[in-house]
Amino acid sequence: MRAKLLAIGTGIGLALAATGAMAHPKLTSAVPAADGAERAASPTKEIRLNFSEGVIAKFSGLELRDESGKSIATGTPAADPKDKKQLVVPLSTPLVAGKYRVIWHVVSEDTHRVKGEYTFTIGN
Repeated sequence: MRAKLLAIGTGIGLALAATGAMAHPKLTSAVPAADGAERAASPTKEIRLNFSEGVIAKFSGLELRDESGKSIATGTPAADPKDKKQLVVPLSTPLVAGKYRVIWHVVSEDTHRVKGEYTFTIGN
């Protein structure tokens, strides 16, 4: 009976551990911050997304659109060398005053793919 209870307890513990390991990365913050937070100052030269776990830049990125929906050119995404939880995307040209939409996707170090979007406003 004792062996059976130990086996059940071990099984439950393994199941809980596996659940934690299968978590998906979550966007924890961004620079420029999402609308509702402080408005970003111009010029903005990069977008920095912070996640709950490390990301693989090679399989991650974003699309940036202005108020009219026009895509804005961005550079190659890279993980911050000091913090693999940060995805840094350089901008080809600094952003001017206006509202922007970021449509992002990331693959975490444990290969989970997630996506999302947010808006931010520069100036005004």
